[in-house]
This record gives sequence, C-alpha cells and structure tokens, in this order.
Amino acid sequence: MRSRRTLLVTALAAVCGLTAGCFTGAASQGPQRLRMALPFPPSQAMSPWGNDGIMLTKLGIAETLVGLDRSGRPEPLLAESWTRPSDTRWRFHLRTGVKFHDGTPLTAQAAADALNRAAHASPVPRAVKGLDLVASADGDLDLTVTTAKPDPILPQRLSSPNLVVLAPGAYTDKSANPRNTGTGPFVLQELKGDESAALGAFPGHWAGAPRLSGVDVRFIPDGQTRTAALRAGEVDVAASLPVSTAENLQRIEVPLPRVVALSLNTAKGVFADPALRAVARSAVDRNALASGVYESHADAARGLLGPATPWATAPAPQPAADRVATGEKVVLATISDRPELPEVASAVAEALRRKGFVVDQVVRQYNQLEADVLAGRFDAVILSRSYVQDSGDPAGYLDTDYTCTGTYNLTKLCSAEVDAAVAKAVAAQDTAAREQATLDAQAAVLATSAVVPLVHERTFIGHSAAVHEIDQDPYERRLVTRSTTRE
Repeated sequence: MRSRRTLLVTALAAVCGLTAGCFTGAASQGPQRLRMALPFPPSQAMSPWGNDGIMLTKLGIAETLVGLDRSGRPEPLLAESWTRPSDTRWRFHLRTGVKFHDGTPLTAQAAADALNRAAHASPVPRAVKGLDLVASADGDLDLTVTTAKPDPILPQRLSSPNLVVLAPGAYTDKSANPRNTGTGPFVLQELKGDESAALGAFPGHWAGAPRLSGVDVRFIPDGQTRTAALRAGEVDVAASLPVSTAENLQRIEVPLPRVVALSLNTAKGVFADPALRAVARSAVDRNALASGVYESHADAARGLLGPATPWATAPAPQPAADRVATGEKVVLATISDRPELPEVASAVAEALRRKGFVVDQVVRQYNQLEADVLAGRFDAVILSRSYVQDSGDPAGYLDTDYTCTGTYNLTKLCSAEVDAAVAKAVAAQDTAAREQATLDAQAAVLATSAVVPLVHERTFIGHSAAVHEIDQDPYERRLVTRSTTRE
C-alpha cells in the first residue's frame, strides 16, 4: 500500500499536469497576491442565480443587501437598515457612496432591477422561490420589497449569495455576468472555464481598499490534490480539506450548520413501527462516530441543530428503548460523494446488527441515489444536510424535511403534532420567539425517532503561516475578505 505522503505527491503531480502549470511563487504573482484552491469548479460561468452564486461572496466579488451574523441573524451589508411597514412590505435603505467595479453608483433602482431579475430567473433561486417577490425604487437609496404573503425572514432571505447585486451592465435577458460588475473588495478580471480565475483589488470598496493586491484561484475537485498543493507551497489557502488529509497542517476548523443524520422510513417497512425506530436510535454511539470516523474533528450530535447555531440549546435526551429487534431486515443507504459517510454507514450498520437487525448496505453517488431516496425505497438513509438552507433559518429546514407536505421528507414523517409545531415556528415574527419555536419543533421531530442525529460536521481550511484573517464563516459564504493578508 502506498503511503499517504506518496499519494499526496502523486496528486500534486496530477494537478500540475492537468492545469496550465502550477503556481510558481509569489514574485510572479505580484505583491500580496493570494493563491487559493477551491473544490467546486464553476458550472455556469459564475452566474449568481445557480450553484456558482456562493463563489461570488466567498471570493469577495459581489455582495448582497443583507448579511448574516454568526447566529444566522440579519446584519447590514449593502443595505444599512430596514423596516417593515406592513406584513407583506419591507423597506431597505442603502449605503451611500457604494460603487460597482465598473464605476457606476449603487442606486435603489439598480438593486431593485437585480432582485427582480433574480426573482424571474430560471430556475428561481431557492431563497425567494414561491414568494412572488417584487422590488421597486423609492428614490435614490430607498428600496421597497413586497411579497405575496407575509414573510418574517425576508431580510435573511436577501442574504442568499444568489441575490447579489450587480451593476446594470451585468444583465442581459437571461444571464448575469459578474466580471467587473460587483461591489466587493475584489474584481473578477478573468475566468478560465472550470480551471482558474484571476481577481484584482478594488480600491474603491465602500469599506476601504483590500489589503491584498489580488487573488488567483484554482478549482481542484479532488481533496487530496488540494492538500498536496498546499503542502508543497503551490497555494496559500486550500478550502474544504478532507479530515484524513489535514494532519499536521496549519488550518482553521469551522463548525458548520450541517447535520449527518440517520433518516428512518416511517411510511413502510421495519421503521413504520415507532418501537423499532427507538431501538435503532438507541443503537447509535454518536461519540464513537465523532472520535473515530471523524478523528475528533466533528461534534457528536445531541439534536438536529449544532454548535454552529449558538442559540440552539441541546434537547432533552430521548429514553432508551426497552426492546431489541428480532432479525428484521433493513436496507441502509448512503452516498460516496462525502468520503466519511460510507464509513459512518458501516459503523451504524454494525451497531444495528448488535441490536438484532439484519442490515444490507447500499452506497452510490448522490445523483444515482437521490430518486430512490426521495421515493422512499430504502428503510434508512444516512446523508449530510444543511439545516439553514438559503436563509440561515432552521425553521424552513424543519418544514421541508419533516412535515406532511415537506418537499425533502426522507423519513416520510407525517405527524399532526410535528406539523403544528413547525407551523408555529415558520409563522413566528419575533426573532426570540421564532428561535424558541424552532427548538420546540425540533423536540417534536426527535420525539418521533424518525431521524437520529449523528454528528455535526466542521470544514477544514488549510493555509500557510503567511496568511492571516481568513473568514471563519459557518455559512461558507465568505472566505477571503478585504482584511485578508499574505505576508
């Protein structure tokens, strides 16, 4: 068996061979240029309305009207303040003196046009889907946004990277081009397909000029190859490193609002029986998964909401099951896209066997598994799931995943008690009341034993000793900022 070091060296050679040469040092890149390796290549030329949107905020190219603080609460960004004149109408006041990279000023009309184009994009960004959102300018810096029905978390929704505001010249009938049209501290100057991107500093940023002169980005899907490039000094920052490769690297560990959970099919088969669901729940050793599979770089899950959500207190422990299984057969599925999940599934399968279940395992790539998972063709599924979706609000996750009408209800749970608790959380207007109602709804879901939270993941950002002020954003929307430096 080849050593880990050999594998990393081989991976580095691969990335040097497959791209247009590796980075060759700071001198050729200019002073204070940062070299980065990111995992997901752009698939839509960095259009804001699809999966590429998050790159625009992560790289400091474009900005949204509203940001999220560490608790998922809204904070000012391009909009300095907002009010709610009525249940279906919000009013946002924009910052003065903000300019786009092409020199044009940010106005309420430009922001309204950007939001309206996003609301009519195909597909519509998830954050505003079904809202019938309409934006209009009320003067130079005041913007009104209306929705068809009351929406207490509209400011959080407007923090979605899919809703960045670009200069008027960015838009055509069906597309948006972020090159030289953002408001962030860095200007997208060049995008070479799915291989690389070059960014320059924007000295006219409203909060002040960035400390870097630019950023050079390589898109390297393979985690071992990203790690190898960092170890060899070919990049200064490598994002989303696999746990198994991050040993002895200078790195940042950021708790994520994600839960790896065991979802049990409550509609048919073995786990239609609540008592057998409780047996499965009692079988799992979360601490062993966090310390073993994740090498203590994940947090054992006490609930669906984890340490990335500071206001989420741990729910009361569920009582242990008072029976064991008697040879009931279970088909347990997971995906191979996340390297830890097959190992998690093997550990959970063994724990279920010790409780008397007969377990078969299925492991596929997500795109090959999704249709069967959504159709409820397995008894149990282990997946990693973001619980803040696009808005930073966990109540929406509980609605889509655990209610009778939920569009991603892997457990097929349909409980009047759960639906009522989730509906209360979704409708709550006050922030504190909404958070408490969300915790109550989480408790209602856990009481059914339809889902067994396993671990809360962290992301690993490796960096050289010369790099400082990488953003530790739990929502992974920010990474390089105007404060980031490279010595």
